[in-house]
Amino acid sequence: MVVAPPKEEKKNIKVASFQQFKRKSSLSIGGAIKQKTEVKAEEKQQEDLSNKPRKSFTVEQLHAKWKSYAYRVQKERRVSMYATLSKRQPELKENFEVVFTIDSAVQQIDLDNERPDLLAFLRKELNNYGVSLTIEMTEKEATSMKYLSGRDRFLQMAEKNDALHQLREKLGLDIEY
Repeated sequence: MVVAPPKEEKKNIKVASFQQFKRKSSLSIGGAIKQKTEVKAEEKQQEDLSNKPRKSFTVEQLHAKWKSYAYRVQKERRVSMYATLSKRQPELKENFEVVFTIDSAVQQIDLDNERPDLLAFLRKELNNYGVSLTIEMTEKEATSMKYLSGRDRFLQMAEKNDALHQLREKLGLDIEY
């Protein structure tokens, strides 16, 4: 008599999919786009400011309130935002337009994020809800986004200080490396 081998039982083996092991990053393009879309939606839902007061104010009052906001940011230990806000004074244009000049695209991004809080602070403190904020970038940053070679850097510094040429000649230095 021949004994048949026992039938193997099928075991339920779960195969892990790639999705289970896929790492999720805390930074993503989709998240940034979603956040930007949410900010735009919030701007559209802003309250109606036409019924709010529009008391006139002086440039000195604007500078004082700007400085107090900068110190508030400093107390929150946001050093880069404090440096951005305190480097220059804002200008006051027609129709309560506040123009602030910055140096870099990084400052632009930071100020775009800070804009709602800054505007709310200025509007409340100056009792003028017609205040608008325009951010302008300096021409120097906008045009000189390239990297300079050692020679170009030396020539740029030498334009500002002629003594560098004399020093290079006395020491016999070569700026071509």
